[in-house]
Amino acid sequence: MRLINKLAGAGLLVCALPAMAHELVVNVGNIASTDGHLLVAVYNQQTHYDNNSQRVAVQKVKMTGDSMRVVLGDLPAGEYAVKLFQDENDNGSIDMNAMGIPTEPYGFSNNGGMFGPPSFDDAKIQLNQPTEIEIQLR
Repeated sequence: MRLINKLAGAGLLVCALPAMAHELVVNVGNIASTDGHLLVAVYNQQTHYDNNSQRVAVQKVKMTGDSMRVVLGDLPAGEYAVKLFQDENDNGSIDMNAMGIPTEPYGFSNNGGMFGPPSFDDAKIQLNQPTEIEIQLR
């Protein structure tokens, strides 16, 4: 009986521990100018990714050089996709031409998006430990 009580107590202790949070570092390259800010958004679901809603993490960072490092912390283990763009004119949104093609530099996790934005599945990364990814602006 004592063994059962000890095991039950140990189980409650484990359940009381917070979920492990991880750090995601996004290294951004191919930066042509230091105009404006870099806006980075992290999503954990296809629907939110598609609708640009309910981001699990967001960073707005002043552009500083030809490469940048953005640290996003406290993300629970899981699957995530990252979208980012350089808001050169600081108007808060990515500018597009008449055909809907971005006129400001942008990028996605896994560097997808050559012919339109990649799907969540194509852009997703697995985060189960501190992780670094690279995204090249296009």
